[in-house]
Amino acid sequence: MAGFKAVVKASGNPGFIASVYRMLHPDNATPPKGVVIEERVSGEGSSYMLVFTAPRGLKELRTLKGSVDEVLKLLEVAEKLAMFK
Repeated sequence: MAGFKAVVKASGNPGFIASVYRMLHPDNATPPKGVVIEERVSGEGSSYMLVFTAPRGLKELRTLKGSVDEVLKLLEVAEKLAMFK
């Protein structure tokens, strides 16, 4: 059975990326059942990547999609807030 993978990458100045990491990391420490989340911050701190994997395939695909949708919504809010700084 094939698994599914989705990647979300945010790039910006290191201050913005640090804020995004602090906002998202607590939730990513305990991912939903059936989904694996890997976090990667670039060495210079200018990008933050989340790799979502549903290794067992279709059974967890909706959960994976829900997790990605949630992160995208939070990134949208963070981007809007950063515009007002």
